[in-house]
Amino acid sequence: MNETVPTLFAVALGGALGAMLRFRLRYVTKNAPISMGTLPANLLACLILGFVSALFADAFFAMKSWQAWFQPFLTVGVAGSLSTFSSFMLEMHENHTKYGWKKSIGYASFTFVAGLIVLSIGIFLGTSVPL
Repeated sequence: MNETVPTLFAVALGGALGAMLRFRLRYVTKNAPISMGTLPANLLACLILGFVSALFADAFFAMKSWQAWFQPFLTVGVAGSLSTFSSFMLEMHENHTKYGWKKSIGYASFTFVAGLIVLSIGIFLGTSVPL
């Protein structure tokens, strides 16, 4: 990938937007019975990543000059900063400490399976865009 100054700024802007969105999304699950604040952010990031990856795999979008900055803006910037592995691990630790390993492993399994499903939905939607 060509790391031009506009591309780097696009990634930085996308990262800022994704991080702010993730920060706001933690309120969606603040009253949940277990620690799961990263779940909506991670699932949304999977949807975005699947959709954009499928969309830009199409020859029509691959030929456009704005792809050099717009795809990294959405994938690395927005989706990358929206999803978070370290916060997910902290939630796993908190769930294990409060509720035991069974709920913690259940939450991890649910997150993994749901993430794959949402990513697949994003890919389906991205390949379904009429050109």
